[in-house]
Amino acid sequence: MVTEPILKRVAADNINGELIETIEGFIHGNNTDALTKIFNELKPADAADVIERLAIDKRLFIFSLLTSEGVGDVLVEIEPPVQKQILADLDNRFLSLILKEVDADEAVDIIGSLPDGRAADILKALGPELSKELGKLLRYGKDTAGGIMDLEYVSVAEDCTVEDVVKTIRKKGKKLKILYHVWVVDHHERLTGVVSLKDLLIEAPERTINEFMNHDVISVDVNTDQEDVALMFKKYDLINMPVVDANYLLVGHITHDDIIDVIEDEIDEDISLMTGVIGQEIAEEFAMKISRARLPWLITGVFGGIIAAAVINQFETTLEMVIALSFFFPAIMGMGGNTGTQAATIIVRGMATGDIRLVDIHKRLWLELKVALINGIACGILLGLIVGFWLSDYGLGATVSMAGGLIILCSGFTSSAIPFVLKKCNIDPALATGPLITTLNDILGLLIYLGLITLFLRMSA
Repeated sequence: MVTEPILKRVAADNINGELIETIEGFIHGNNTDALTKIFNELKPADAADVIERLAIDKRLFIFSLLTSEGVGDVLVEIEPPVQKQILADLDNRFLSLILKEVDADEAVDIIGSLPDGRAADILKALGPELSKELGKLLRYGKDTAGGIMDLEYVSVAEDCTVEDVVKTIRKKGKKLKILYHVWVVDHHERLTGVVSLKDLLIEAPERTINEFMNHDVISVDVNTDQEDVALMFKKYDLINMPVVDANYLLVGHITHDDIIDVIEDEIDEDISLMTGVIGQEIAEEFAMKISRARLPWLITGVFGGIIAAAVINQFETTLEMVIALSFFFPAIMGMGGNTGTQAATIIVRGMATGDIRLVDIHKRLWLELKVALINGIACGILLGLIVGFWLSDYGLGATVSMAGGLIILCSGFTSSAIPFVLKKCNIDPALATGPLITTLNDILGLLIYLGLITLFLRMSA
């Protein structure tokens, strides 16, 4: 049987091989009582971690043991690729029971991942009231404020008393996931203010809300991109925020736990774009899908390499005269690539966090230019001295030094500028890094290096 130490280690967020082996053994022995006990003890996030590490057939076996109430909390914690595999094998009736138990925003995410035909069938099975509620969320884009908002909130009229508001909270309390604020609306349901729970506790029961509510409420439009919503949470130190439509009607609210998920999604997306693995989920298990996500950028790198080879071919005579110059290709290309990656990563990261914006372009490019100049001089001198000593030709070393400095200067500037250009064109700036920047800087580096060396040799002849 499962020992208490194992479950305690799980509670400490330490999913280990011993636990997985124990669970697999119980599955093999069809010991449903022990398995039920384990998963009843696990927190939903820990149960999801365990299930993700099991084979597909074993995952489904575990799901068949869980109740519709408990399985919903586990299902929403599972990574999308694994979740999609599980959903494909769950029958519509059981899935409908699960969706009735989870929060509306999470139910919409699950329904949105299903084929259109099956999604329609699921909505019908949920009943008219819940189907209508979820239909409101499905109208909005998945990555917008409307797509991540929660429909379960408390709103009251301006002329309500504190006692009335407390009664409303008690009435809706069971449906609420989180309650930090009560939103205040006029008779047209337009957002007019906000009241905190602290205010409700300290004010007299007979006082009306409009006497002490905060009129300066920060809200977000329903069509705002989720990344911009996350930046607003960060900028204003919010724990939740109301969502309004074009007419300023209150339609939902977003809480900090939703934003944590958004931040994680945006970081995953930016890192994927920067490394050229667009569209690949970390938990993806199918080799062909991973290959399709990575292959386009690898092919881009191949063509970039061919262009670089063509550049080298144009300077064949120069290389024949001083063959030792080819020894320094890795250093020259590395200088440009590393400088570009450093600069572009800082810019992209700053844009993602909101610390760098288009309005900062001149100031930021000037700063990066100065940094590249300092680094170019330092690295150029070092490389020039090494080349001069190696080849016993300090004139050639000085030329290589100048080439190294120029490469770092140009790479730093172009790699900083490209994210701003992409942002201006409404393209994700993360696309500027990875294979694109590396290939561009390789070609630029070779042109500068071989061009200056050719000029030096002609002047020396």
